[in-house]
Amino acid sequence: MAYLLDTATLAEVLRSVPSRSLVRRLASVPSAERWTTAITVSQILIAARRTRQPKLMQDVIRLVAAVKVAPFDTLAAQSFAKFRATVAGDVDTDDVMIAAIAVTHDFTLVTRRPEAFRRYPHLRVEDWTI
Repeated sequence: MAYLLDTATLAEVLRSVPSRSLVRRLASVPSAERWTTAITVSQILIAARRTRQPKLMQDVIRLVAAVKVAPFDTLAAQSFAKFRATVAGDVDTDDVMIAAIAVTHDFTLVTRRPEAFRRYPHLRVEDWTI
């Protein structure tokens, strides 16, 4: 099974003391099954740039290199349009795009914010920090 790590999950990994359960769970998943999205990469790079801390930027680059990056492709765009028109008309665009990528590619979404993603049909969601 492949897992899609969202921005909140990757941000947790970057903490000085990340969740032990998250670290354990990540260690148990083969690297070929660890994914994130192009949307998450952009969000985490923006946050790192805003801090103006070179070490954090290096940590982000290393972290992103350790996971595969799923693009927002045509199939994901179709799922995005369906979600936007049905269950997510007023939701943050980035979250809808991440959900669309997860559903389109049959990923389980790993997030610290499972309640934000419960509205999407056929989306499996797990919180590894608890």
